[in-house]
Amino acid sequence: MRRALITGASGFVGSNLARRLTSAGWQVRCLVRPTSRTASLSTLGAELVAGSLADVASLQTAIAGVDIVFHLAGRVAAYRRDEFVRDNVEGTRAVAAAVAAQPSPPTLLFVSSLAAGGPGTIEHPRHENQSDRPVSAYGRSKLAAEAAAIEAAAGAAPVSIVRPPMVFGQGDRASLALFRSVKYMPFHLVPGLRRFPLSLVHVADLCAALELVAQHGERATPADADPQSGGGRYYVAADRPVTYGELGRLAGRACGRLVAPVPAPRPLFWVAGAVGEVVGRVRRRPAILNFDKVRESMAPGWVCSDDKIRTALGYAPGAPLEDRLAETVNWYRAHGWL
Repeated sequence: MRRALITGASGFVGSNLARRLTSAGWQVRCLVRPTSRTASLSTLGAELVAGSLADVASLQTAIAGVDIVFHLAGRVAAYRRDEFVRDNVEGTRAVAAAVAAQPSPPTLLFVSSLAAGGPGTIEHPRHENQSDRPVSAYGRSKLAAEAAAIEAAAGAAPVSIVRPPMVFGQGDRASLALFRSVKYMPFHLVPGLRRFPLSLVHVADLCAALELVAQHGERATPADADPQSGGGRYYVAADRPVTYGELGRLAGRACGRLVAPVPAPRPLFWVAGAVGEVVGRVRRRPAILNFDKVRESMAPGWVCSDDKIRTALGYAPGAPLEDRLAETVNWYRAHGWL
């Protein structure tokens, strides 16, 4: 029986990955904080280890005896940049060092982000072998975390990296705001007078890709810690990219509504970002929209090519984008979220 550890298992992607692996016969262990909601993980039969990325002893206990470590824990928003460094970079370094310290080191699969690579367009999508050009503090922290993972593994542990774009699906609270807005309003705000293309991936397809890479993926070498190298890295995406305006229309259709994209002046987003910054500092936790997220929204696009994982590992999305959006809406409704 294959044995896996998942960090960040109580989160959106982690909980879906735990469900997929247990249903496929994996023995799953989860590193969870004492305050994490773990009822669904316990229902799956997953083994829970209380600890954190900063607790070396708990990391070593959680990693002992597993074949694969899926490292998903991290921070997607922060009101201070040092939080990104602490949780994304140093947290990943700690996990990789603990993996490398095992008598028989397991494979480390680090879930990074398209933000680490930087923007891409439909005409020029982001590829693994391109120079990385992150535009946000979050993206820079994920890129630094990739290098930290490879360096800390020190060639002793196999390392692979997956860079998903925007992830949506059952259990996702981040995308819920989009579906709620198109349910109640007949318009969808688009930043500026531009198409703003982006790649997406449904969480079920991402989890399938993670399992593929964990078992059969290319591994990074110490030389791949250089940001110029694409070794051991994979992008993954849905069946096609869409513009942000088209995403609004498709989300509206999934909700049974007709929605029209409406261009909004860019300064409006900067104002909203400023409000988010103030609110985040007052509440001492990041707002959904802040300056870092506005910087990402001002990019020419967020499109990646997943040709590598399709060609090398046989990855393919399980359903078209329209079907995946409909599945997401149905889940939200069934659980009283929408």
